[in-house]
Amino acid sequence: MAQRPFLGLDLDGTILDCRPRQEAVLLSIVPEAAPVANRLWQLKRSGHSTREALKSLNITPPKDFTDRWMDLIESETFLKVDALLPDADAALAALGEALNLHLITSRQRPEGVCATLKRLNLQRHFAQITVVPAGPGASTAKAEAIKQFDTFAHCGDTEVDGRAAETAGVPFLAVTCGQRSAEFLSHSAAPHEIGASLKDLVEPIFALRRKAEGP
Repeated sequence: MAQRPFLGLDLDGTILDCRPRQEAVLLSIVPEAAPVANRLWQLKRSGHSTREALKSLNITPPKDFTDRWMDLIESETFLKVDALLPDADAALAALGEALNLHLITSRQRPEGVCATLKRLNLQRHFAQITVVPAGPGASTAKAEAIKQFDTFAHCGDTEVDGRAAETAGVPFLAVTCGQRSAEFLSHSAAPHEIGASLKDLVEPIFALRRKAEGP
């Protein structure tokens, strides 16, 4: 029997709701941003960094903002905020019936990924889990992870995932339930397909696989 093909999947914003943790960390550092939290998130979805979004709303972040953000964003306290996106578990189950799912996420602390997967009972879905270092080299590291297996496509919510898929030479399927908007992804990530959530991409993923397999 032929080995089942691999599908690459991002974690934050694709399977997990990435807004609550980011917002909780932000407001713990810059509480005065609370009244404009929704506007800040929309700016981030349009491509702004957190610092850029704050400045565009005339909020000056503290000088040590980046250090504090990096220290808190993957801390045990704030990781507990993470929750599954609606229908993500069902989508993973449907995809896993015919595919090997390869989780490829960029984080500073791999142990935090393991703890979250265990807490949400997600590890059962994945044939392979790869955690690459967060930062400027994340897309290259994700591309290398994609190329390690017979991966025919990669799903994610940011331009980092798009660049990784492009570098690895596989189609990129984007979700808009995470860090970036449909408009931003359309212009910056060249997605093969865009869906509101992973559930919306299940059939396009299977259609892409059938096309790759041929008649």
